[in-house]
Amino acid sequence: MVNEEEAVRPYARALVQAAEDLGCLGRVREDMDALEAQWEGSKTFRDWAHAFHSLPRAKHRKQIDAVWGETMAPPTLVLLEALSVNGLMGAVPNVIKSFRRFADKAEGRLDVALVFAAPPTPATEAGLREKALAAYGAKTRVTVTVDPRLGAGLVVRAGHTQIDGSLAGRLRRLRQAFAL
Repeated sequence: MVNEEEAVRPYARALVQAAEDLGCLGRVREDMDALEAQWEGSKTFRDWAHAFHSLPRAKHRKQIDAVWGETMAPPTLVLLEALSVNGLMGAVPNVIKSFRRFADKAEGRLDVALVFAAPPTPATEAGLREKALAAYGAKTRVTVTVDPRLGAGLVVRAGHTQIDGSLAGRLRRLRQAFAL
């Protein structure tokens, strides 16, 4: 059985392709940010989205145009119509997540996460940010978080690559080595 995130991936991929073809990927990215803010900020909106599939098919686009027609790019409106007609309006958060991954890839962006066991000094954080930008390019987004469960050290995630220099990671690898 296909999970919801997998089910909406083709919609997100098609949205990125349409936005690139029309030269409005930046505007569609803004639309996704606005949809996310609406989703997270309004229970009424979430309830409405989940109930949207009960509308007669002919009213889907009319409702979408009434809510977003003047504010969102045409590819976004087409996406919302496709989601509504197929009963997937409740999957908006997963569409946004998938869209961002595909759009980032299309634009050559990379997210680098620096996860520290304890808050880093400003100099350490600045130095690692600088190294990440130098290694991965100007379109790199660097986020810094703290996870005390690491015990000590740092974990760096860049795309699908992870470098675990934490105490927790070292202990896990040691346990695995002795669990032959």
